[in-house]
Order: sequence, then C-alpha cells, then structure tokens
Amino acid sequence: MAGYSAYQLDPGPLEPSVLTQQHTHRSRDIWDGSVNMILNTRRCDGKLWDLVKKYPIHPRVLEVIELSGLYGVYRSNRPIIDRSLITSLVERWHPKTHTFHFRTGEATITLQDVEVLYGLPVNGDPILGDESMRTIGDWQNICQRLLGFIPRPQDFNRSSLKVTALNAHMLEQLQLPDLATQDIINQMARCYMFWMIAGMMMADTSGNYLKLMYYPMLKDLNVVSSYSWGSATLVCLYRFLCKASQSNQNEIAGFLPLLQVYLITTSIIYKYFFYFIIS
Repeated sequence: MAGYSAYQLDPGPLEPSVLTQQHTHRSRDIWDGSVNMILNTRRCDGKLWDLVKKYPIHPRVLEVIELSGLYGVYRSNRPIIDRSLITSLVERWHPKTHTFHFRTGEATITLQDVEVLYGLPVNGDPILGDESMRTIGDWQNICQRLLGFIPRPQDFNRSSLKVTALNAHMLEQLQLPDLATQDIINQMARCYMFWMIAGMMMADTSGNYLKLMYYPMLKDLNVVSSYSWGSATLVCLYRFLCKASQSNQNEIAGFLPLLQVYLITTSIIYKYFFYFIIS
C-alpha cells in the first residue's frame, strides 16, 4: 500500500525529443495548468440556414446546386457545433503529422471521409482562387455579373464582402417567378453556393465577411462540379487545426461540421467494430 500511494502518474510525453513543437503547443499549457480556455468557433453561415429554413430554395435553383457537387453541404443543414468537443480535438492535433493523437493511436480525416460524409468531389481541378488586387469598382462589376446585384462600397473589406449585404440581396429575390430566365436562376444559385463555400466549407476567422477569391470558380456553372472541392475543404481545415493548436490562439475556423461529424461517425464505427469482436 505504501508503494502504491507513493506512485505518481507521469502525464507525458514520455519522449520529448520527438515532439519538436511541444513547447508552443496548447497541450503543454494544459499539462502546466496555465490554460482552461474553450476555442471560439468562427463561421458565418447562420443567416444562410435561417434564410433556407424560412424560405426554401426555389426548385430550379436547387437543381443547379445539385449539379454543382456541393449539394451534400446543403443537405447537411445547420449542425450545432460543440465548442468543447472541437477544443478537445485540437488539443490532440499534431501539426507535423496532421493527425489526432488518441489513446488508441493516431487518426485523421481523409479525402474519403470528406467524399463519403458530404459528397464533395475529391478528384478534378484544384481550387486556386483569385487573390489578384482589384478595386471596389471591379468587385462591384463582378458581383453584378455573377450574383445579380451591386454591393455598396462600404460592404467591402479589401477582397471580402459583408455577409449582411449578400443576405439583404437574397431576401429581395426570394419570390422568383416561374418564368425567370436561366441567368437569374444561375445568379441565385451562385449566391447560395458562394455562401456555403466562403462561409462554411472554407470559412476564415473574419466572422462577418466572405472572401471573394472563390468567385472565378463559380463563373461557369457547367464546370463547378469538375473542381476538387473536397480537397480544398480538407486542406483549409488542416490549416486551421494547425494554427489553433498553438498556445497563443483562441479561435478556429474551417469546415468544423466535418470535424464534428467525422468524430461522431468514427466513434460509432469503433463501437460496432468492438461489439462484433466481443460477441
């Protein structure tokens, strides 16, 4: 008994020489007892789901979205994000290997997970975006041509557009006539797809703005499905996981629903796997 009471658990790591970035990882602060913080989860798709719930998407617009390869994101609807769960996962993320270090071993989200869970294409042309310098007038012309409206100059922040500006435009276009031209249908479809891409799949930490760099990908709706949206989404999530794992960070962005659904799905699979082994 005396020997047992004298035993103390070593929380690790057992071999610090292989963890070259451990001194800046948020897990070290947790072991030291110097941090107890839940990460802020940044997304800007809340108004989108409120809009869709109150005003269902026009069938002709929805048909365009279905053909784009992004329909799985729309069907997922608005998931409730568990900030504590996301934070716990980030604490186990290793930037060097891009894997979660669980007690049962290492695991990570793969392209197959993205394709199966959300139906996003993982083959095809890369998502390069367009970060070239443009004036506000240039962006207004692009918005008019692709989205069907001209935002005010104050709705822009460099190469980003306010969510409220896009939301206001879509509220004005809810009652599409049955004889609406295909151009109008395509413009509305781009509005929904752009919001899903910049506000959910590849959301950044700005919160109230949508990056306009993805516009070129939506110019020709006939080739939207040929892009590897799943690869770009996963790369973006990896990037924010690496960034959020550092001890000086207090927020995370990216496709967080994917991260959460992945963990839940994996837990269910392991549960049934061990059940069949035992039985």
